[in-house]
Amino acid sequence: AGNIMITRTGFPSDLFPALLAADATVSFVTDSSSNVQTVSIGDCKQGHVPMNALLTKLSIPLRSTGTYRYYRVAQRKWLAQAFVNAGFRVDVDPVSKKISDARVAIGCYAMGPKRSPTAEEALVGGHLDSETLQRAIAGLHKDFDDEFMSDAQYKTVENPKGKDDYRRTLPDAFLFKFFQEAQAANGIKQHAAGSLGTMKPLPLKRGVLKFEEQPGRGDHAQLSAKGLTTGAVRYTDDTRVPSLYGYLVLTQCCTGTLRKIDASAALQAEGVQDVITAADIQGQNSAGFVPGEEPLFVPEGGEIFTSGQQVALVVATSYRLAKKAAGLVKLEVENANKGAIVSLDQAIAADSKLGGAALTSIGAGKEEVEAALMASERVIEGSTYVIGQHAFPMEKQSACAVPEERGGLTLHTSTQAPDFCRAITAGILGLHGKGSLLVVKSTRAGGGFGPKNSRSVPVAAAAAVAANKLDRAVKVQLDASQEHSAIGGRHAFKANYRVGFSSDGSLTACCVEAWGNGGCTHDFSGFLFLEVAEAVPSVYGWGGKFHIDVHGMKTNLPSNTAVRSFGNPQGMFITETIIEDVATALGKPAEEIRTKNMLTKSNAITPWKQSMDFYNADALFEKVRSDARFAQRSEEVERFNAESRWRKRGISMVPLCYGHSYVYAAGTGALVNVHSSDGSVTVHHGGCEIGQGIHTKVAQVVALTLGCDLEAVRVADTSTEVIPNMRFTGGSITSEVACEAARRACLELNRTLEPHRKFLREKKAKEAPKADLVDSLLMREKEKQQQEELQKQQEAEKAAKAVPEPISAGELEDAARELEEMQKLHSSKAGQKKEVSELEMLKGARKADSEDEGEAIAMPTVSPEGYVYATVDQLDEGAEGGLQYQVVHKPFVAVRHLPGPKGKVVNSLEYGTFVDTFGWDDPKKKKYRKMFCRMPNGRIVVAWIMASHPELGPLVEPAAG
Repeated sequence: AGNIMITRTGFPSDLFPALLAADATVSFVTDSSSNVQTVSIGDCKQGHVPMNALLTKLSIPLRSTGTYRYYRVAQRKWLAQAFVNAGFRVDVDPVSKKISDARVAIGCYAMGPKRSPTAEEALVGGHLDSETLQRAIAGLHKDFDDEFMSDAQYKTVENPKGKDDYRRTLPDAFLFKFFQEAQAANGIKQHAAGSLGTMKPLPLKRGVLKFEEQPGRGDHAQLSAKGLTTGAVRYTDDTRVPSLYGYLVLTQCCTGTLRKIDASAALQAEGVQDVITAADIQGQNSAGFVPGEEPLFVPEGGEIFTSGQQVALVVATSYRLAKKAAGLVKLEVENANKGAIVSLDQAIAADSKLGGAALTSIGAGKEEVEAALMASERVIEGSTYVIGQHAFPMEKQSACAVPEERGGLTLHTSTQAPDFCRAITAGILGLHGKGSLLVVKSTRAGGGFGPKNSRSVPVAAAAAVAANKLDRAVKVQLDASQEHSAIGGRHAFKANYRVGFSSDGSLTACCVEAWGNGGCTHDFSGFLFLEVAEAVPSVYGWGGKFHIDVHGMKTNLPSNTAVRSFGNPQGMFITETIIEDVATALGKPAEEIRTKNMLTKSNAITPWKQSMDFYNADALFEKVRSDARFAQRSEEVERFNAESRWRKRGISMVPLCYGHSYVYAAGTGALVNVHSSDGSVTVHHGGCEIGQGIHTKVAQVVALTLGCDLEAVRVADTSTEVIPNMRFTGGSITSEVACEAARRACLELNRTLEPHRKFLREKKAKEAPKADLVDSLLMREKEKQQQEELQKQQEAEKAAKAVPEPISAGELEDAARELEEMQKLHSSKAGQKKEVSELEMLKGARKADSEDEGEAIAMPTVSPEGYVYATVDQLDEGAEGGLQYQVVHKPFVAVRHLPGPKGKVVNSLEYGTFVDTFGWDDPKKKKYRKMFCRMPNGRIVVAWIMASHPELGPLVEPAAG
């Protein structure tokens, strides 16, 4: 109801055109009459419903026939005002196929939504064909063209017409699309040349993301991911200190002279503590990349060279009061906007250049390239334009300055350049030679990837000047409007080019002249122009004859700055425009031109004579081409386009080239501390967390190198007092450098800690670990009981399966007699009657066993259960002969025999392992065998156990103990 009623005031409703086409009606009452009145939805718009009416009912007629559609186009699918919207309805006679009734309603085009009577009249009585469509479109323009409403929100200096031309075409496109669907709905055959094809909603795309597994690498979410998604993490504005709040006063014109700042009304406003201006600066009034180029605050009598320049900072007890009072500050400006240069074309015409970045050139000599162009078989020339782009960080530029003792200051700021910010701000505060009193800290930056470099400095420095003067903490944060008007973005570029090539598509020479809009100051423009110049050659050879000149132009727009993918999009756009134009001139696919002119491993040298030793772009291009079935899919696209006049498809492959290296001032150090109380780790490094996950990467490297849990590692806020001289985070290199610095620090710690680790390992091996907590003792005791119960259960199950064969008394006597004979035989062979140690007897027995002499070790004892054994006390030489003795923890039952060392038989037992046997006696003759094992009491025994099966061996279980 509210949407319908406010449409009367010009609201761009999405609902109203749909209701107009559906012949909806509304019912209402007023405060002067209780009678319910009903009018058409169109009459509601035209003022037939009083402003004090209460809408009580909305009715839409139910129709059994007819075709109805609603269309809209906007910047986004959701939460965006429509460029144009429309509702259409036609009733078609099923016999004659003529249109008997029609509705055409258009919104967001003229002043409010309305029907088109002329278009409706043109439709009624006609067929759903091209002739009727053309009459209806003509009717649309007759009714609406004179009332077209231009939308100022899409207009810019570089695009003064905004989206007006595009919006004028949308009613025609909507009506054409409606005709296609109405023909299909009414069974009317569509002309092949005019068919749109089947209108189907695009399904959701599905894909699988696969990671390459590497040793030591685990995919891990950002350590702050849960806090980011729940709003629990803190940003600069969340700094918990009692503070005042500042709101900046900015210039509203592009040029002029600031004659006077009248802050008298603001100073009298509620809650205002002070108005900070250039007069309050104790040091240099310079906040830009180039000293003296960009003042922090424009002083009275100073020149204005762009809109959004800082003039003053209103400080109050709340943000709301500071913002309200800032509107009371009056600026007296002379010659406002006189001679302002607000576009790149204006700057080129006026030859307005940035002095320190006026020209950047790379490649072969220009005369050499011009000669190659003259000799080329074919030459074309062209021009292209790359528009600029504003950054839109979720967290705007913000800072919190907190005074400290000795005239120091802690500056919390959302930045990518903490040390750069510290150096500039220290100069503004007059801390010459005392810059260490100023500490810059950054917890995280809520987006930016470029604008949080140099453009964070003016806001932070303004907060610092205010805090220094008032000796109170001061917070400053730009709102979205200020951010958009004061902070520049991606540089706009214009490029003219001439390219030579042969009829087979080989490029022979290229000369490019480009102009970049740097804005009002240098900022990072000099570096960016070099990036653009190096990006344009890309991966192509250009016949070895390539030259580019990039001119840095100065305008009266906010200074453009670093934005993610610094300069490369502009350079690659220029490159691929040239490639596409060559392909068009030759009538060849662009991919063919790209493949033919791509550098190879043998000639991978840049125009500035740098050898690319690790070049493999050509091989990667072909692999992707093959894996993606590019040729087959290109043929499918061509077939589809040949069959469809209006709907078209496309497919393309474009190689990219990016110069990645250890760039100027992007390096950093790391400090890793291990806490002795619990082994937890604190890490400091100079990189800034801007959403790329640098803290998580560093923490993973530290945990991996030190061998600790990731949860034990904490990465502290970036601080210039811990890791100084880190100029900025950027260049796609800082995370890697920070990780390497942390890794090297951890390696030093490992070397320092190794003697202590060795001592603790040895101590742990000798002593049972002592738990510090009662919970640990109880847990271990519980686990021990569970293990013992499980073991007893397993023993009972195994014992139940073992059925010992009864042994007769005669068999026991035979076993004892055999042992006695073997002992006598051993004594006679020794040649003397003397006592022989059990270990020597063991060695002799093993030797005799290998000679099949069957010697015994010692006089055996026969147990009542039929277990005959002899004992040996010495255990130290137990591994002699390559055999290793193992403890048999429980009574054993032999179940199988396996090959052992030196070809002997080793019996594998359920409750222990026999590690040696002295050979098998013939089970048919002797019915027993002899074995060697170590018992739970630590004694080594040689035993003869009666055999019941020639393959399984003995199945006799000795008594426990």
